[in-house]
Amino acid sequence: MKKYFIYLVLIFSVSSCMNNKPDDNGFSVTIGLNREPQALLPVKRNADIERQVNQYIFTQAADYDPVTLKNTAILFENLPDEIIIDTGKYRNTYRYNLSFRKEAEWENGSPITAYDYLFTVKMILNPGVEVHPALRILYSKIRNIEIDRDNPKKFSVFTEKDYMLSDEMVTNMEIFPEYFYDSLKIMRSFEIKDLLNPGFPKTKLDSLNSKGGFASRINSAYFMRDHVSGAGPYRLESWTANNYLILSKKKNWWVEKLERHSYLTNNPEKIIFKVIPDKMTSFTELKSGNIDVLSGELGNDFVKMKNDPLYKDKFHFLSPLSTQYFAVLINNRNEIFKDKLVRKAIARLIDVDLLLKTFGTGDERKAVSPIHPAKDYFDKSLSDIDFNLDEASALLKRAGWNDTNGNGIPDKMINGKKKELKFSITITGKPFGKSLALQLKENAIKLGIEVEVISRNGKAFKQDLDALKFDLAPIVGSQDLADIDPYPEWHSSNTATGGSNVSGFANQQCDKVIEEIRTTHDKALRKKLYLEFQKIIYDEQPVIFLFIPTNNIIVSKKFNVNASVKRPGYFANTFTLRK
Repeated sequence: MKKYFIYLVLIFSVSSCMNNKPDDNGFSVTIGLNREPQALLPVKRNADIERQVNQYIFTQAADYDPVTLKNTAILFENLPDEIIIDTGKYRNTYRYNLSFRKEAEWENGSPITAYDYLFTVKMILNPGVEVHPALRILYSKIRNIEIDRDNPKKFSVFTEKDYMLSDEMVTNMEIFPEYFYDSLKIMRSFEIKDLLNPGFPKTKLDSLNSKGGFASRINSAYFMRDHVSGAGPYRLESWTANNYLILSKKKNWWVEKLERHSYLTNNPEKIIFKVIPDKMTSFTELKSGNIDVLSGELGNDFVKMKNDPLYKDKFHFLSPLSTQYFAVLINNRNEIFKDKLVRKAIARLIDVDLLLKTFGTGDERKAVSPIHPAKDYFDKSLSDIDFNLDEASALLKRAGWNDTNGNGIPDKMINGKKKELKFSITITGKPFGKSLALQLKENAIKLGIEVEVISRNGKAFKQDLDALKFDLAPIVGSQDLADIDPYPEWHSSNTATGGSNVSGFANQQCDKVIEEIRTTHDKALRKKLYLEFQKIIYDEQPVIFLFIPTNNIIVSKKFNVNASVKRPGYFANTFTLRK
């Protein structure tokens, strides 16, 4: 449901500002998608394709501004203060007093109220509704919601005290209209405490979620794709399977009377999504003017087209940094990799500059930690880890790896047994993974290290990682604009099979810092803890961080556009026609 100092020029203002008024003549924007969305209810699925569409139908009550990257109230009047409750029935909680803007309305003209908020939270907590498990775990931290008896737009949310992002949890969420998704108000008969109580009578929930009941209807295609309604600037006009989705701007909308926020702007009359699975066909459609926007994994075709004088005056070529990062997992459970000197040595066997030259577009940035450089607590003091065979060799010798039997392979006594320096890297067979693995293999050979390259299909690759059956494996990590919670991926309690700490990194000092981060609400103190966390990760090298890719976006120059580090990197609702 959600979502980085020196804002580097991560925002590329190609022209115009994002808050322009709609053009009097009216226009449409056609966007190419490589597949159609699987569902348009954000609580169920919010991958990049789904996000590209549903961001215009659904709007969060608060969100990170695509220009300033600061959390901003959208449907709420203001972001709430955090009030500590030490007494009474809500003892040991935080209280957040919230109020929807008095003008805020749904598409049918009814007001957006606290009852819609309450319904949204209950829908997420309902075990029968298909939502992302992490989302349900997150919102289980809400203890209760109290609605003002005199003003249904005002309410208070009470949360557990031990979560670092409680304030953003209660504000940065899409709000769903109760009248549309629960016209019979079925969920009002259940309290939040009922949905959170494992001992709540199963028969009552079964009656709620039985065939034809609330959950089965929410999970059905009827609400996942055929009928959708949100607080965003557009409505779903039509959806032709595997062909087109058409969004139309809302008419007589309450926002028209107000100063517009980027997420509440609807300049184009229509936003049309055209499903084109074949990449070459999508480029042909773009060049011929049948689509206006193309983004995603465009690869070298993006660079070729950008450098072709024929298209210089026809298209904007945008490359804002992504919120993802490319890295190589190291299985820290492997007895070879338990020594950080070995992990550091392997990191210096990978030529990231060569990978960027081969697969990049020129605007990528090397990565040194899991923290995105757009975040104000990114540690700028950490230097890049460069390809260096001499340093790698010296680190291995310091770790005690030497060729003692003259066979050309470094060896070492580990737990009373001689161990030779051999390991594998598991890849999916895609060009990037192949190039990375072969480069590592060739560089390792120069130091006498044997590297086996194991190629697996996507499903088998994931199964190997889930079962922790790998030595090294390239992955793509991701983070939102909110402060990150390092606990799932980096705390030692999550290293077992099935856990989220796939690398198996376990460090007591790091655990302590992570625990302090996720329970610290003071942002200044949390910033210091993030810096400490990064230094530990940098020194321990549990994962080899490679680089931060760009979101490559091509847009017709008939529009004024902006790009942002915020996914998906562009906002078609803010486009204006060039004069």
